[in-house]
Amino acid sequence: GEMVLESILEKSGLQEGQEYFLQLTNDERGTSLRDEEGHKLRPDVVVKYPDGRCVVVDSKVSLTAFIEYANADNEKITADASARHLKSVRSHIDELARKNYQQYIGESRLDFVMMFIPNEPAYIAAMRLDPGLWQEAYDRKVLIVSPTHLVSGLRLIEQLWSRDKVTKNAIKIAEDAGKMYDKFADFTKDMDRISTALNNATKAHSDAMTKLSSGTGNLKKRAEDLKALGIKATKQLAASLRDSADE
Repeated sequence: GEMVLESILEKSGLQEGQEYFLQLTNDERGTSLRDEEGHKLRPDVVVKYPDGRCVVVDSKVSLTAFIEYANADNEKITADASARHLKSVRSHIDELARKNYQQYIGESRLDFVMMFIPNEPAYIAAMRLDPGLWQEAYDRKVLIVSPTHLVSGLRLIEQLWSRDKVTKNAIKIAEDAGKMYDKFADFTKDMDRISTALNNATKAHSDAMTKLSSGTGNLKKRAEDLKALGIKATKQLAASLRDSADE
């Protein structure tokens, strides 16, 4: 039963250790799972929902009586095996109802535990032999499921996880886009400040050049006059100033 259960889980699209857990013995805080009387709990599988709820799936169902029932070749053996098959199923329902896993597993709990019968014909036989068995178990917060039911249920849970991931990705994209826009807004402000600084520098340069080479008694003319008087100088003015002088 556990092998069938694990095979279904592996094909469900859920990730072990994140969305489902095998043979769980500790809760999310690392505390040992125990019931009110202190007995240790170790459910076969715990499947987690995106909202934090957890459902326990238990597969410890004996199929010995069912195999005898399926292979019976006379009415007496059939009747005896069918009675033992129902007794075996009821015994496991009673065990799960008493363990009350759903009260101790997960912070946000569901109000039922799944009892997995790993053989479809065995499930059908039990339901046919006692049509009220499923409701009887459900009233005790035990949901009897066959492989077909479990595949469908896990598929729905996997879709919930997929939608949750899409939603979280959309939120993250929106947050990242907002942060990027804020960065871009700061960048445009920096560019405005740089543009203003460049314009101011250009104006200051223009004003300085005007003082240097324009107007009566400008610095360039005075320098050239001094040179003409025979001062000792080994260097020449910048080409741009000489060119403006030639003009």
